[in-house]
Amino acid sequence: MTRLQALNKYGARSSFAGLSAKSRRSWYWPLQDALGDLRVRSGIKLGLAALLALYCAEALRLDHPNWAVLTVLSMMSAPYAGSVALIAIMQVAGAVAGAVIGIWLVGDYASTPVIFLTLFFFVVAFAAYKYGQFPSSQFPLAYFLVGLSTISVTTYGVADPAQVWQTGLCRGLEILDGAMSALLVTTLLWPRYAQKEFLEAGRSALNTISELFAMHMDAYLRRKEAPVEVEQIHRAFAERLSVLKNLLQAGSRESTSFRARLANYDALLASLTHLFHLALDLSRGKVETSILSRIEPQLEALAAAISEEFDILAEPHRPGEKLRTSRLNEAFAALEEKVSEIRDQGVFSSTAVQTNLAFYGGFAALRSLRDELNNMRNLAQSLPRRGQAAPEVKPRSDFLPAIDWFWVKIGIKAGLAAAIAILLLMWIDPPGPGSIPLVAFFLIVLGRPFLRAGGTGDLRSFQNSFLAALGSAGCAGLLILTTPFLANYFVMNLALFLVLFVFGFLTARRVGVTFWIQIGMLAIFIFVGLNPQQPIATQTIIDAYVGFIVGVAIATVVGRLIWPVLPQMVMRDNLLALFANIKALLDGDSHGEKIQTQLAILPLEALHASRQIRIAGCTKQEKARLGALIGALQTLATRTRVLVSRKHILPEKQNEGQVKYQSFRDLTYALILIISICCARSQSPRTSGKPRAFSGSRGPAYVVLWIKYAYASEFDSPR
Repeated sequence: MTRLQALNKYGARSSFAGLSAKSRRSWYWPLQDALGDLRVRSGIKLGLAALLALYCAEALRLDHPNWAVLTVLSMMSAPYAGSVALIAIMQVAGAVAGAVIGIWLVGDYASTPVIFLTLFFFVVAFAAYKYGQFPSSQFPLAYFLVGLSTISVTTYGVADPAQVWQTGLCRGLEILDGAMSALLVTTLLWPRYAQKEFLEAGRSALNTISELFAMHMDAYLRRKEAPVEVEQIHRAFAERLSVLKNLLQAGSRESTSFRARLANYDALLASLTHLFHLALDLSRGKVETSILSRIEPQLEALAAAISEEFDILAEPHRPGEKLRTSRLNEAFAALEEKVSEIRDQGVFSSTAVQTNLAFYGGFAALRSLRDELNNMRNLAQSLPRRGQAAPEVKPRSDFLPAIDWFWVKIGIKAGLAAAIAILLLMWIDPPGPGSIPLVAFFLIVLGRPFLRAGGTGDLRSFQNSFLAALGSAGCAGLLILTTPFLANYFVMNLALFLVLFVFGFLTARRVGVTFWIQIGMLAIFIFVGLNPQQPIATQTIIDAYVGFIVGVAIATVVGRLIWPVLPQMVMRDNLLALFANIKALLDGDSHGEKIQTQLAILPLEALHASRQIRIAGCTKQEKARLGALIGALQTLATRTRVLVSRKHILPEKQNEGQVKYQSFRDLTYALILIISICCARSQSPRTSGKPRAFSGSRGPAYVVLWIKYAYASEFDSPR
């Protein structure tokens, strides 16, 4: 059976229907509905918000309108509308608090540099930490504005402490102007809602899983290998999971209603991941034809029912509309009854153990698919939808905040980079002082921590900084040549809008904040700060260029030498956290839902990091092996969840179930020991320049026993 025949027979109809409809209209899309393109909308919104902020700053006669434009660029990197009133209040509070702190620091301690720089370091470090502490930080953008306002006031205040109140008032108003302009445009013009986009991305992921299920179900029934197209589906699903994960973070930052139901969205993300890996399990073993022929009608009916359930869950629904029913539970009950019948006939007792394991594995995967689809149905009905009453909030398992040591390190690095920049201003007064502390803070906080979300971290930071210096030198030369043409209010604003439109168009679909996105933001900031609508001296442009390069150099040295964020380190930390979470799940940790969410996210982040590794010896083949390892660990996490979820069926009394319960307990402890050894070996020092690998003959045996138990316990349970 071909791939298309399998899809037509077993599902993924809604996915192909959507693709077909898209292909029919793609030829006239750019001409008839250009404004429907997300990239065009993002470019227009960014340009209008920045021009609005610039106009308001100039109308208020503020000294440096470029701070307002930079705030727009920063705020609109998360372009989702949320709780407008609350966000506006918190952004005002953040900007005002940062300005007051800056005034206090410069006014009272500018004459005592040690105390001044120490306090400044702690303020910036705390603001950076609270900005990134997810999900415990309730208003991250407010903390970001605290740090930004403090740096802006301090940068200009140390040069003239006597005017610090005027400086603080102007910088606070500029940042507040940018924040309110971004909030206004984001809310009124083509608003994007993380809640809506999360549901759309979830439906797209369900369509992908449905397509995967159709292929693996066909391979399971025909006793053949899955087609090569499965690898493409793997990559597509990984991209969709990445979109969902970033929507979780962006939505919780922007919307209080989204954050209040974060546990609901976390559970949906974990359920999607489990469904994907359960579909992968279908064709891992070949079932004997003698067994398969006895239950083929029931399997065909169940496959059709599962595909129908996927279609029901993936199709859009009107507010208040209930999901239509399916034949899923009835079809599985018929299969289960047939399996019990042939078991009672002694069919399994006369076949080899490996044959039984292959059959039990497929049956358990189908049963888990049934359970997970039922769980997905309940989750889909518990998610809030626009236009209908909010459903019940799912309680969070991690209500109490925890220290995020990753962001503690980022906060320390951000505070140190900003303090070094201020020290240079107080000591040698370099050219372009207005941008040095900002560039150092910006590059540390916004780009490096988001390697897990698609950023670049500190990877090739010195090389990228050198290329940025060359590129900015070219831009400075171009600006020197075009300054006479820009010395007009209309021309300058038109040029700025075009630059912002192109920037928004190119970055609209980017995942994460990369190094070059940050360089683009800072280049626009410096361009607006030069105010090219009036004639600019060549020396002024050169000074701005030098200040930019000094800030980039500080951020590069601090970021690369102190706790660098590198792909191989991120992958290692995520895998260690994955092992620890699996161990905690086996130990019966009370935060089971939080652990399951982490088990869905950590492998995805590790996979993204593994693809960006650029070190000697890490060839394409090595990256492929790393990807296979991470995929196996994803399967391990899914099967562990199935194992733990079925612990309740084991009797704990001294009768016939005692032996089974003792076996379960011993096997669970054996798995905990194996995973603990993995963690210990991964953290141990290297030997002979090579990483120590986990090996041993007992590990695979324990895993085989665990898989056998997880898949076969339903048949062995007492009746």
